[in-house]
Amino acid sequence: MSHFPSINPWVSMWTRPRKTIRALVDYKPNYGVFYLASLFAFQDLLYYANWWSFGTKFSPLSIFLGSLILCPLVGLVWVYFAGWIFYFTGRWLHGRASASHLRKALAWSKVPVSINLLVWLGFLIFGVPSAFILEGSHDTGLFSTIFLNFISLATGIWSFVLLVQSIREVQHFSISHSIINVAMGWVIYFIFFIILSALVRYFYLLAI
Repeated sequence: MSHFPSINPWVSMWTRPRKTIRALVDYKPNYGVFYLASLFAFQDLLYYANWWSFGTKFSPLSIFLGSLILCPLVGLVWVYFAGWIFYFTGRWLHGRASASHLRKALAWSKVPVSINLLVWLGFLIFGVPSAFILEGSHDTGLFSTIFLNFISLATGIWSFVLLVQSIREVQHFSISHSIINVAMGWVIYFIFFIILSALVRYFYLLAI
């Protein structure tokens, strides 16, 4: 990349998160945040379409296109809301990062989820009928769910490692403080997320 003569953040983030985040923060705080937040939201929407078995009501193509349309908005809401949470929990630990730097750390830690999206694209291209069905008795719905969960777990673990190291760099934390910051942030975030998911699920069931 012309902006980074000695580093390509899309490659180096996988193995050198601290150096990459520092280079990105020094260059431009919002670089890549929108695209990565949208990418994360896209695969997340597809995952929940599977979890909620949207494939029993909608075609895979309509689910895919609907998620593609919604992902920019969902991604922005996610990265700003999560960044706000991490900003305040970090302040409790005397962190020094700005909200924009924390949004960058959050977004760039999601680089591994690109693998999840490739799996979804494979499902769509090869026409897996149960890609958006949680389980099935005579199809491969259960296998699809297990495979997706396995891939999501692997990429989620690596994303967690990248996030801890990125938070450590921008907050100027020790590794222990960074882990605590991440843990507190995600606990608060997931409480809100579970409540929101329950409400969405409730109104979806009412609608059908």
